[in-house]
Amino acid sequence: MKILIAGEGGQGVQLIAEVLARTAYKLSKYSLYIPNFGVEQRGGVSIAFVQIDSHPIAYPKFKEADFMVLMCQRAKERVRPHLGKTTHVISLFELAQIDFPPRVHNVFVLGMLLKKIGLLSLTAVENTLDEILQKKSVKDEGIIKVNFEALKAGYNAGVV
Repeated sequence: MKILIAGEGGQGVQLIAEVLARTAYKLSKYSLYIPNFGVEQRGGVSIAFVQIDSHPIAYPKFKEADFMVLMCQRAKERVRPHLGKTTHVISLFELAQIDFPPRVHNVFVLGMLLKKIGLLSLTAVENTLDEILQKKSVKDEGIIKVNFEALKAGYNAGVV
């Protein structure tokens, strides 16, 4: 499974990728996550390559994605070379109104992607997300609760 996630700096692209790769690893799958850092902290496009497989993964990057997540319109052009005829795309900017604060839209999309790929359990992803949020010193229980609500809502939103 080859997943490409792209958005602007600050949209949580790297968090989505890290949660997927860590969860897959904890479930005894092979996984790789390669962040593509650059000027995204100043508003540039941020990209993450994620691979999950039951066999060892030979190379961290890939030509064509099985799944692509676009968090913003301008990321679309940057990742176009990785879009294939069978690539499934989730576009945050094409979704109807999301009833969550923008800071958790990435977690909502993670829930949608999780449902669509069908490889990882919601509970396992929740556990990994909790670990990562705790390491980032997110101590505000309200923010943590909203993240989990967004994850579940995205998961239950169905396939787009």
